[in-house]
Amino acid sequence: MRQNLLPKLYDNPLISKELKSRMRGRQGFILLTAYLALVSLVIAGLYWYAIAEDNLKRFNMDELAELGKRVFYAVVLMEFLLIGLIAPALTSGAISSERERGTFDLLKTTLLSSKELVIGKLGAATAYLFLLIFAALPLQSLAFFLGGVGLAELVISLIIMTTSTLMFGALGIYFSGLAKRTVIATVSSYASLLLPVVFLAGLYFFLVEGNLDTSAMTLEEENLLMYFFWMILSTNPFTAAALSQLMLENEQLLYTYQPPGLPFPLFSPWILYTAYSLLLTFSMIGLVIFYINRYER
Repeated sequence: MRQNLLPKLYDNPLISKELKSRMRGRQGFILLTAYLALVSLVIAGLYWYAIAEDNLKRFNMDELAELGKRVFYAVVLMEFLLIGLIAPALTSGAISSERERGTFDLLKTTLLSSKELVIGKLGAATAYLFLLIFAALPLQSLAFFLGGVGLAELVISLIIMTTSTLMFGALGIYFSGLAKRTVIATVSSYASLLLPVVFLAGLYFFLVEGNLDTSAMTLEEENLLMYFFWMILSTNPFTAAALSQLMLENEQLLYTYQPPGLPFPLFSPWILYTAYSLLLTFSMIGLVIFYINRYER
């Protein structure tokens, strides 16, 4: 099946058209340059801040390892923020802009099916976003020279970032297929991204600070509450990455975690988030294809 999938993606004329038009113009290269420049400035700022903070010209091994962690976390966080800003902007107008220009009816008269149309629009946008992610890998690798970061952290961050990119792009395509105007699709996409992130980030810090009183709960109720919060926090890329890092640093566990007193082990948040984001991605793609087939054909 994998051998048949790649040729179908390559043969999709929308992917070829969108990529050629984006890479032949200045906008794609300007965005890539600005993206890498921002990440580089963050790394340089952290390095000079570390020197100014400790007034050191030479670091010892522990300080280099701590600086390597700072660089890695800052680069990954910056990439997440930039991808979260860029992905909806690339996909939220993919279908709605065709309606506004009056070219969507022309697309419907071609031999492209609704599935090929949606996959083509999404594939072109995510291909460019993957270019941004992998272009920043050499900057992430600086953390390996400094120390403090292992291969597991790099692989987990790439998995979370890749699945997040697909989900962010599919979210923009979903609202672009439902909304008649690009402005509505863009606002809906950013609102759907921002509100859960703010809510779950607040919940994470609330739990980390230990503000939840469970003294009046039974053991079964505490276990159910633990499972519930674990699953909820695993649906957000930031909290899932933070919990996975805590598991890896404190417990040296990568896949499952067995808290004391709980009858069943917990999968690592990065595994749960990967499954959740892929399920949501395919669901939104299927829904927008169904909508186009049902109401636009």
